[in-house]
Amino acid sequence: MPKDLKQWVQLEGEDVYFRPLLAKSKTSRGNVFIVGINPATPMKRADFQDMNEYIELLYNRSRFMERMQEVRIRDGKSSLSRTRIGLNEFVRDLEAKSHGVIEVIETNVNAWPTKSAKCLSLPKNKQAAVYGAQIFKRVFFHYKPSVLIVHSKQALGELLTFLEIEKLNPSVTFDSNVRLVDWIAADPITFTYEDGTIGTIFCSKHFMYHGHVGHSFQPLKEQVLSVFEQ
Repeated sequence: MPKDLKQWVQLEGEDVYFRPLLAKSKTSRGNVFIVGINPATPMKRADFQDMNEYIELLYNRSRFMERMQEVRIRDGKSSLSRTRIGLNEFVRDLEAKSHGVIEVIETNVNAWPTKSAKCLSLPKNKQAAVYGAQIFKRVFFHYKPSVLIVHSKQALGELLTFLEIEKLNPSVTFDSNVRLVDWIAADPITFTYEDGTIGTIFCSKHFMYHGHVGHSFQPLKEQVLSVFEQ
């Protein structure tokens, strides 16, 4: 658990907490990241007793889901979106199949939660959006994941740009003309940490298509598991 996490989750003038990550526990290895654009369910400071409660929930995935459901129902939404249901099942199944080797961190290239990713590009939101992107860098270098699963073309583009800026030598350069389905079908993308360790990126279709079983996601799970069997 990052020691300075309290400094990451709030920005003066914002009534919504930033969401740097979501993990099963404080001791989670974070050797696999699941990376999206940004959190889709804003949760306000007023939804929690204090910042400490919020941070505790970030490291207790099951309790965080309970609170998220409460907030969504209060706001007139379904208890969990199709994307969240699929993501929860994917994480549960992947961790179970690894027999304790894989411990997932859910994160985003931008930690600022908004109802739509389009909000990140609005001029009035520049300060919060810039801050949210800086948080991803801190989370990434704290855990240094072996595998990143990216489930958005936009998130992939921002991740590859980030890796290039940090001089981690991604094996490909992002091409916005390439469809997500073709990124998924292509070979895994690699990059290199400063100490020479190789990281691997897999592209995934949207988790709303996973459902409770996720048959079509089994090849992706097998690819991720194979990285840890080498």
